[in-house]
Amino acid sequence: MMFLMFLAIPGCLFVRTTEHIITLREDGSGEGVIHLIDIRSNAASDSLVKRDFDDLMTVYGSKRIPEFEKHGRTVTAKRLRVRGDTLMAEITYAFLSTGAIDGMRINRDEISFTFSEEREVVRTNGSISKTDNKETRIVWPRDAKRIVYEVREKRLPPSVSIAFLYRKYAH
Repeated sequence: MMFLMFLAIPGCLFVRTTEHIITLREDGSGEGVIHLIDIRSNAASDSLVKRDFDDLMTVYGSKRIPEFEKHGRTVTAKRLRVRGDTLMAEITYAFLSTGAIDGMRINRDEISFTFSEEREVVRTNGSISKTDNKETRIVWPRDAKRIVYEVREKRLPPSVSIAFLYRKYAH
């Protein structure tokens, strides 16, 4: 499950789909954009769902996201929006080293990410293969300048979209 751990939210929020667009420079620095698509709460009551939403808005409203930034990423922009009954967030960030990118593996010949079988790759500009233990691996040439991939959770636990709360908040 793609939980919002990097936002340091103590509740029960998770994200159904994430899209990553990473631009790499020769020196290993770069910029990235993460689209968090379908932010949901699996809290057991309306009051706990509301608390999860309030916690999200507190973090979203802060100038910095310490949990995200402690890995070497600097948030340069944030945006929340609703499409239908889906709450989405966009986080734009900069980094000084590829070590700041969660899950990115780099060797002499390639750049790669590996995902458990609970997640499916929706789209990518890399090459997809399966590992021996049924994980999905995406690979790009070592000199790739732009990394794009979108992954989705195959199964959702019982949950509720919090888009309706954002609509109330925004109006």
